Formats: sequence, structure tokens, C-alpha cells
Amino acid sequence: MQILDKIKLPDDIKKLSLEELDLLANDLRNVITKYTLANGGHLASNLGVVDLTCALNYVFDFPKDKLIFDVGHQCYAYKILTGRLNEFDTLRQKDGLNGFPKREESEYDTVNSGHASTALSIACGMARGDIDGNIICLIGDGAMTGGLFFEALNDVLTLNKKVIFIINDNNMSISGNVGFINEYLKIVRKYGNEFSFLDIEMLNNIDGHNISDLIGKLKYAKNSKKTLVLHVVTQKGKGFKDAELNPSKYHSVGKENSKPTYCQVFGETMTELADKNKNIIAITAAMTDGTGLSGFAQRHPQRLVDVGIAEGHAVTMSAGLALAGKKPYVAIYSTFLQRAYDNILHDVCLNKLPVVFCIDRAGFVGGDGETHQGLYDVAYLGATPNMSIFAPKDGKELKNILVWAHEFDAPLAIRYPKSEISKDYTVHTPIERGKWEKIVSSDSKIVLISNGETLSSVCESAEILKSQGIDVDVVNARFIRPYDEEMLDSMKGKKLFFFEEYIAQNSLYAQALEKFNNEQDKDTQVYGVNIPNTAYAVASRKELLKEVGFDSDSIVKFIKSKL
Repeated sequence: MQILDKIKLPDDIKKLSLEELDLLANDLRNVITKYTLANGGHLASNLGVVDLTCALNYVFDFPKDKLIFDVGHQCYAYKILTGRLNEFDTLRQKDGLNGFPKREESEYDTVNSGHASTALSIACGMARGDIDGNIICLIGDGAMTGGLFFEALNDVLTLNKKVIFIINDNNMSISGNVGFINEYLKIVRKYGNEFSFLDIEMLNNIDGHNISDLIGKLKYAKNSKKTLVLHVVTQKGKGFKDAELNPSKYHSVGKENSKPTYCQVFGETMTELADKNKNIIAITAAMTDGTGLSGFAQRHPQRLVDVGIAEGHAVTMSAGLALAGKKPYVAIYSTFLQRAYDNILHDVCLNKLPVVFCIDRAGFVGGDGETHQGLYDVAYLGATPNMSIFAPKDGKELKNILVWAHEFDAPLAIRYPKSEISKDYTVHTPIERGKWEKIVSSDSKIVLISNGETLSSVCESAEILKSQGIDVDVVNARFIRPYDEEMLDSMKGKKLFFFEEYIAQNSLYAQALEKFNNEQDKDTQVYGVNIPNTAYAVASRKELLKEVGFDSDSIVKFIKSKL
């Protein structure tokens, strides 16, 4: 790393020759590959933009000029070149570097960005704010499948300000790109069509791995007085052969799971269900691989709909499928489903349509940090009419609810984490809407109530308490909405402890408090541990759970403090 070691800040890059810039790019790829494979993170997407990032730092004057990433998982080389080389080994570790741009981390990071299609909207606002410097958006071509990009494109034409937006065209989102925009960019790559109908100049088919050519085009853009588009063609995974051959697999890397995951169980069960029911349609938003639907796509390609990075459309389109008599299962990460809230409320819930929302990455997500935590889905889904919410305790219960859901005639949300299935339970009560089940029954006056993966820590805590002479009951409150009022009534006069891996709004704890307060019940004591409503930085899932008191030792300590 003879060249990279000389780079402390972007001004040092401007002193390099073209030959040294190519060597710098090689150094960057080596560092990114080494630490991303070790720590987990977004590998292929970052390797593809190394040369472009070098050229951007050579031409522009950051942080006076503003670079806005869309999406943020392209930022690793930029972080290294803006003074964070010595910290890069802490990538995605507790108290280490975030895997996305983060304003609190560096003045070079313009805006925190973990979701797609937002950059041009941010740029429109900054341009209207008369900032002193160039505004550059680095937009992955997958982000152009999101509607917000086109809303901003419509607005950028009304600006009397200059914005430079660079399309990083690697023919990929996380999975392969889909839809009209992908086909349009194929035409652009082949024939050099322009955004001429929008009166925006476009420089086409720039080789994203030719630093000399990139510098020339970027200097032209810098000196231009008008908004313009640079269409840069890159190879996802560039410089790492395995990632070049399988960019989808190496988009995000991490440790291999030794146990089955909820995602795997979901994908396998969906394929089995579709084998038996031709009306089942799976919908995803550029996340076929990430949601576990690759096998489904191979077995039932005509019944897997990937709409691109367009969660709102995915949800409203699923409402149309339900109206047509189909059974849609919409698989979207918790953090991304937030972007479709109005569609859930207006198009699915108010119409009481039988759409199944399969919410992956619910709860703490760990290494991806603030923008990806799935802590809010219960709060926002609990505020919609006609929605049922379910959290399976293990893989068998996830499979059971997916099977049960295909005959359920109303909206249903199933939330499950990005994790291995830590415990296989022996108790599996047939699913009935709004009904809970007892995992441990001892007629105790102390009842621990939880659901999902958190239930395993609660069961461990119950065993510790029993060894200390304290008997407790444990309830799997698998239906968050509607809750089991009959079972809750049977617990009157007891101490009830709720442990839930989501914020308190619309939680079972909040619902129980409301119920007993309305009934003026002063004999039932209700305690709750939910996730405090704050931002959670990069750390492992285990570290985050311990931080908020969800490890078994903390749970035991909390319960004993209330006895």
C-alpha cells in the first residue's frame, strides 16, 4: 500500500500522476476486500466504484463540494480517502466506522443515507439553499427504479441551479436490475441516447474504470454552468474475481450461519406453498436473494414479481393482486417497508385485503447501523386498521403461520429477525388469530410475556430464576395484534413482565397498560422492557440486545428488582 499510505486527505490525491492513481485504486481494492470479508459488509458494490471515487476526489474539492451517495453502500473508498484509513479495520464493529455515510463521523459525509432513491431530492434542497460548492449525486442505477428519483428529476428541471448527477450503471441493484429503467439503460449503453427530452445534457458510456477518461469528463462537468448527467458504466465487484462472477452473492458478505435462519425457512416454505397453490404470488423490492426467494424464483419464475426499489408500488400492486383473487406475499425488510406506509394504510388496510407482509430484518440488525434497524414496524403497523401482527418464536412457527396465512382473509404482518433460529421449542399450539400459548406453566404469580426470537432469552431467564427458587410462567405472545384478551384476563392480579424487541408504541406492554388502566385494575402489576426510541449505531445484534437489557442476566436482574 505504498500509494495509499501517502493519502491522508483528498488534497493529497491531487498530487498523484495517472499511473499513481491506478496504483491507488489497486490499494483501495485490497483494503476494502480484506476488511469487508473479515467484518462483513457491502463488497461488490464498493469495488465497482473505486476508480470513480479516486477521480471524484482528484477533480472536486470535498468537503466544500458536496458528494451525496445513493445508496450509501458505495462509500467505502470515499471513507478511506477522506481520512479514515487507520479506522477502516473497525468497519461495522461496535464504536467503529459505519458502513454508510454518517455526518457525525466526518465533515466529508454530506448526509446519512442507507435507503435508495433519495440523493437527487437532497440535492434539490441543497441547491435551493445556495450552498457554496458543487453538488454531486452518485446514483446507483438500481436507485432509478424508485419513484422518488423521478419526483426529484421532475423538480430538478425547475431549478435555476446546477446539479451533477452520476449514474453508476453496473446493471445491478442487490439482485439483477428489472423493469423499464434497466431496459432503457441497455439502449443508452448501446446507442448513446440522451435525456434530450428533458433538456439535460448527458455524457454517455463513460468507462468507469478508466481514471484518465473519468477525470476529463468530471472536469467538464465541474466547469459546466448547467445541470448534467454522467452515465458511467462500471463492473460490480471489479478486481475481485469471485465478486465479478457472482456480484449478487458478494453484494453483502458476512459470517456463514451454522444454524438455519428465519430467511431460509421463509424461502423454503414459500416454495412449498406455491407448489400446492397456484394463486400464491411472491413480491419483492430488489431483494429476491436477500429475502430468501431465490429458490422460489427458480421454481416459479412467473409468480415472483421483483418491482425494483419501489416499495410503495410493491404494496399497492399487491392490493391489486388481492382484488384479482390472488394471494400475495410481500417480502420486504422492516426498515424499507417504512417507505410504503401510506400504501399499507390506504390501499391494503382500508380495503381489508388479504395481503401477507413478510417482514425480514425485524428487530436489531446489527452491523448496518441506524438506517437499517427494524424497530419501528409494530409502531407503524399497529396504527393501521384491520392489520394483524404476528412474531414467530422459531422456524416451525414461522412455517405454520405462513401456511395458516394463505387462507386468512385480511391483512397480516409476520415479523422475524436477521438471525439464526436459536431455539427449537417442543410446544407448538395450532395457530388461531389473536391467541397466545403458554411455554412454561407453574401457576406462578409471576408471568413473563414475550415473542419472536426474544422469547429464547426469556426462557433462559426463567430457568435461571427457577434454579434460584423463583417459579415463573412464560407466555409466547405471538399475536401482537390482536392480543389474547382471554389469556390476559386470566392473569389478573399477577405480576406481568413484557419483553419486546421493538419500540413501546403499540407494543403489547402499551396495550396491556391501556387495558388495565381502562378497567381501573389496581391489582395487576404490569412491567415492560421495550427498545428505547433512539438511534442505534453499528454493533453486533448480541451487543445491542445486551445494551438494552435483553440478555438473560439483565432480564433476571430486572425481574428480581420488581419482586
